[in-house]
Amino acid sequence: MCEKVDVKNWLSEVRQLASVNRDEDVNSQFFMKNRAMTKEVMAKLLSTAFSIVKSQETVIQNLETNLEECYCELSEAAAENKKLKSECALEVVDLQRDVVKLQRELLSEKEKQLSDLRATVVASVEDTVKAEFKSYSSVVQKTQSPVIAPSTLKSVVRTVVEEEDRSRSVMVFGLEEKKDEKLRDMVSELLLELNEKPKMEVTRIGSSTNKTRPVKVTIGSSVIAREILRKSKQLKNTAKFKTVYISPDRTIEQREEHKTLVLELKRRQADEPNKRHYIKENCVCSVEK
Repeated sequence: MCEKVDVKNWLSEVRQLASVNRDEDVNSQFFMKNRAMTKEVMAKLLSTAFSIVKSQETVIQNLETNLEECYCELSEAAAENKKLKSECALEVVDLQRDVVKLQRELLSEKEKQLSDLRATVVASVEDTVKAEFKSYSSVVQKTQSPVIAPSTLKSVVRTVVEEEDRSRSVMVFGLEEKKDEKLRDMVSELLLELNEKPKMEVTRIGSSTNKTRPVKVTIGSSVIAREILRKSKQLKNTAKFKTVYISPDRTIEQREEHKTLVLELKRRQADEPNKRHYIKENCVCSVEK
């Protein structure tokens, strides 16, 4: 086994024996003519040179082995990368299929909701019409009149239309009134607090005075209007709209009835503070806390 040799020291020794400053001057002719180069010196230099070459050969072999290992690892990595790309492509296709499936399910659910909404609206109108005709039928029976006057029919139809319009409307009280206000944007921001973004028409009710006028909000669906009314209590927990409240769109008679109920509610709250009082179905209810 060849001992480890310092190449730098070996070259320095050769230059010293040769008494030269440039490596270009050291050649075979120089060694033959130089008397300092005895057989013993040459044998030592050659032995050292052989050791150097042998060690370099070992280094080269190790490098070749490392290169082969690196090449194998790169080949394996390339194959694995190709496999991963193929798997990813398949996963992308599967995901796309899932997205398409979800979109179809969503469309189907939307169509079902719209169908249910149409059925609800139709049922609401039919119930209102039946109630009005039943009421007028009772009047007719009492008067023993076989014919309903055209004015009566017009009144029935008008009432039905008004009731349907009111079922799709809500009243917003306490919404700050500003000059040159963008009322629709203000109401949209308000309803967004309730996670609702319906298509709507908005208008201030009444003549302009020093008081803040209420806002009538007409929505495309009575179902959404009821949902907004159900969530309206959440406004008191907001920073911007805690003084705003939403109520149904009532007739004058309904407003008077509701006013009476509110007065009764306040009276009970004062007389019976240990109970919880609330208005439900045009009646003031009280329960133990």
